[in-house]
Amino acid sequence: MSGSRGPLPKPVALRALEGNAGKRPLDLAAGVNPRIEIPSPPKHLGIEAKKEWKRITPLLEELGLISGLDRAALALYCQAAGRLAELEMAFNGKVQAKVDGGMDYADAVYEASYATTPSGYAQQSVIVQLIGKHREQLNRYLMHFGLSPAARGRVQASNYVQPTLPGIDPKPETKPQGFAMFTNPNR
Repeated sequence: MSGSRGPLPKPVALRALEGNAGKRPLDLAAGVNPRIEIPSPPKHLGIEAKKEWKRITPLLEELGLISGLDRAALALYCQAAGRLAELEMAFNGKVQAKVDGGMDYADAVYEASYATTPSGYAQQSVIVQLIGKHREQLNRYLMHFGLSPAARGRVQASNYVQPTLPGIDPKPETKPQGFAMFTNPNR
């Protein structure tokens, strides 16, 4: 087993919202705060993975949860989501073919899910095994970006603030994003 034990620490901004029960000073600027931007998608992404990239990146940018540093991690997530979608479509195609052949839907799902071994035992089909593995993998990637209800409290948005130059007004997209909008009254 790798990693640290116990629950992940709460983001500073979440502790501030909950009332800072420990009364310790909170430094909202602490941690790594990369510039919020959507990285370019890698060329190796499949069709379904590219669709997921286009769907998820604007949402992550809006929440302040993406930067140029996240390209590889996001590619892994999108590729896993794309492959899962492709496997699910292939499985549904197998089931539909059996239904079109006159089989009851429940029987068609069972027939597509299991194969009989030469010794007569029912064995889960390869496609169902792959779907299960990709679902587990996708769930792990969802946790990294806070894309599941359980993971949202464990991610912290970047509070990167674009530096301003003297005499130049900041553009609307350079105003504080994510949890940077909160100020520390102890400073």
